Amino acid sequence: MSSGNDIPIDPDGSSSPIPDVDLSSILGNTLLIGLAIVVIAAPVVGFMAWEPVEEGNVKVVKKWGAATGTVFEPGAHFINPVSQSTVSLSTRPQSYTMSAQQGDGNRENTDDAITVLTEDGLRVDIDITIRYRVDSTEAVNFYRNYRGAEAAEQRLIRPSIRSVLRTEAGRLPVTEIYTGEGQTRLKQAAQETLQRDFNEDGLILETVQIRNVNLPQEYAQSVEQKEITKQRRQQKENELEVEKLEADRKRIEAEGQAEANRILSESLDQNVLTEKYIEKLDETDTVYIPVGGEDYPQFVRNIEGSSGQNSAQGANGGSTNQSSA
Repeated sequence: MSSGNDIPIDPDGSSSPIPDVDLSSILGNTLLIGLAIVVIAAPVVGFMAWEPVEEGNVKVVKKWGAATGTVFEPGAHFINPVSQSTVSLSTRPQSYTMSAQQGDGNRENTDDAITVLTEDGLRVDIDITIRYRVDSTEAVNFYRNYRGAEAAEQRLIRPSIRSVLRTEAGRLPVTEIYTGEGQTRLKQAAQETLQRDFNEDGLILETVQIRNVNLPQEYAQSVEQKEITKQRRQQKENELEVEKLEADRKRIEAEGQAEANRILSESLDQNVLTEKYIEKLDETDTVYIPVGGEDYPQFVRNIEGSSGQNSAQGANGGSTNQSSA
């Protein structure tokens, strides 16, 4: 029979004392460790849950990898970092350019213009720029369809614009496609098609720009020469018009002068001339009198009569007279 102070014996026959266990100390240490874990993990979890959204962007919220339908607008947001994540989408205006000029379009170092056939079978290259942006209210729809702008450009914008321009260009003759009216038709057709497609996929079309219509070199030279000839012809017509106007001006001036002379000649009868002559006699000391066919001025003969003429003839002998006052 053993007492309460008996020392337990191990199976191998040895004996050892059993230490006393302090449960309160163990509990306290556990709490301290847990608190330390919380203090350390809280900032990490908070940082992972923090989802700020910058201006000009939205974030599509996903749960276990699938879009939930929730969109975060610019501002501060929180998520469950264990099950949720986000994808950022830019809502700023973006542009997609297809150009023959290398380095000018979205595909660098590549001639990326859209080649079309006109109504009369001529090949023409068209440079175009499409400006668009993601509709923030339809960001989930856009993300589900394309995931990002690059995929939308390759799968939606590029094939749509190539198709519509080739269709519309086939209805235009080459003489019209490069004009302002022809480019307007191309632009309107492209806008209508893209607008319809964009509305279905969460995009907003801002503008379509037909930047250039590149004609074949031979045709371009022909058009240039035709334009030069037209300008020269117009210049000649302008010169002829100026000459005609000048001739009309001279003719009108001559007619006016002739009319003035006619009026003047009608007003200058013999009495007026005689009066003018007499007035001049009082203005000078020496008067030279030209003689007429009978050695006297006509107006003197008319005033003095035949007797005066005979007396003057006797005095002057039929020569030019000089009298001193």
